[in-house]
Parts: sequence; C-alpha cells; structure tokens
Amino acid sequence: MTQALADRVAEAFAERLHEVVRKELWGYAKDESFTSAELVRESYQGIRPAPGYPACPVHAQKEQRFTLLEAPDRAGMTLTESWAMLPAASVAGWYFWRPDAKYFGVGERDRPTT
Repeated sequence: MTQALADRVAEAFAERLHEVVRKELWGYAKDESFTSAELVRESYQGIRPAPGYPACPVHAQKEQRFTLLEAPDRAGMTLTESWAMLPAASVAGWYFWRPDAKYFGVGERDRPTT
C-alpha cells in the first residue's frame, strides 16, 4: 500500500510540476484553469512523455541523463541494469510545449524489418 501511495504521489508531483512550467516558468499558459476532469483528459497545451511509455519505449537514454544530472548524488536516484529507476516511486520525462504536440507510439529502435 505504501508503494502504491508513493507512486501516485510521484505522478501527482510530476503533473503539478508540469503545471508550474506551463503557467510560471515558461509562462505560455498563464491563465490556464481546468477542472479535474479536464486535467485527466490532458486538455492543456503540451505533453510530458516519459521513458517506458509508447512515445518513448527505449529506457537506455536514462543512463546519460542520470549522469548529466548527477541524479545519484543530487536526488538519491539510481538505475538498475535494465534502467528501472530506484526508488521505484521516481518519474522521468521531457516537456514539450507546442500546441500540436500529441502522444503517439513509436515502437522499439533497431527492430528488424521482415
């Protein structure tokens, strides 16, 4: 139960940080105001894709980002040999602000064609 709660808190924080980026840091949606239902439908401008989901199926890129960000020392976050993040209630991703940015699946890299 604790792990499930920690996972939800991590995702809620990531969603809140995306809101701060939209409204304050990048400021392209200063007057944005959505209901909870609209937030669930991701009615806002921009996306925050993350490794492991269909839009970013390759996890290997996390290793370089963790090194550049000094994540183990600065945040206490590490990667397993298969690039899972520890602690398990961790999130990683990118922010894209373009109005036409949409989620889509890309498949795995280097998949042989038949």
